[in-house]
Amino acid sequence: MKAWILVVVLPLVAGGPPFPARFDPLPVAGQRGPGPASHLLFDARLGRPVLLVPSRATGRESLWELVDGTWRLVTDSGPPARELGAAAFDLARGRLVLHGGIGLGNREDRRDDTWEWDRTAWRRAADVGPGPRDHHAMVFDEARGRVVMVGGADRNDSLATDVWEWDGERWHRVVPPLPGPGGRAHFALAYDAVRRQVVLFGGMGQGYRVHGDTWAWDGRAWRELSQTGPPRRSHHRMTFDRQAGVVVLFGGLRTGRPAEPLGDTWTWDGTRWTQVDGPGPSPRSGHVMVHDPVTARTLLYGGGAFDGRVSTGFRDTWSWSRGRWLQVE
Repeated sequence: MKAWILVVVLPLVAGGPPFPARFDPLPVAGQRGPGPASHLLFDARLGRPVLLVPSRATGRESLWELVDGTWRLVTDSGPPARELGAAAFDLARGRLVLHGGIGLGNREDRRDDTWEWDRTAWRRAADVGPGPRDHHAMVFDEARGRVVMVGGADRNDSLATDVWEWDGERWHRVVPPLPGPGGRAHFALAYDAVRRQVVLFGGMGQGYRVHGDTWAWDGRAWRELSQTGPPRRSHHRMTFDRQAGVVVLFGGLRTGRPAEPLGDTWTWDGTRWTQVDGPGPSPRSGHVMVHDPVTARTLLYGGGAFDGRVSTGFRDTWSWSRGRWLQVE
């Protein structure tokens, strides 16, 4: 499994997609976002979407909020900057939770720390738990009041098959009675508030195999929901659209290849996937997404694309509402 980590991790840049070293972090003309972001979350205390941006200049995580269509810096004194970590917003406690990842510029610096942001300050919350982990994902399970962590690579460079939960004070390891989707990296995770379950789609498994299956986690066991729907992919993103009551999926990499970015939009209604036609963001991977319940729209930010010769980094912001994409900035 060591070779898997070397191949996948070494080419990565902040934001996640495996672009070559000449990836250009400068924005496309006319785009005004703060830079390559690792996470886009909705801060219920602020009542606004927030971006986590790992800063190479300061070596810290910076936090940005979207105000009237413009990204504004909240703080640049966050935890040590990292990529390939996981984050979620704990609605029960009103805190942003960040775990793990890999230090910028040092692929051997694999993090096992947990941090929380409470709107006024960051604090390191736990020293024990899942251990070093990267390529994983987290969401908040509203029905059970826990942050759920799935997948990623552990300290042994193996793709983890366990599930962990964060209750605000400590991590708890859950041993599923069913095998579930197996170890995954570069998959997408979303919490379906209507059906009260965590939904996983696609990603990269053992032997670089890229998947196109859909699974649900109900807090006790995994259940496979579908083998059909969007074409298999990795490096895509999903979020739950509360207005429409569906999971929204966008983009990613076809079969995991950097030169094959996708620009399609799909929705999951708990039973089937439906592709939504129409204009929208350009094909990309490594972007971030979240639903804003205040404005009743789903937001997408950033990402990048590689055409086999030239890499492009995006800092654009898009909104999804009533089945249509509109560019915010």
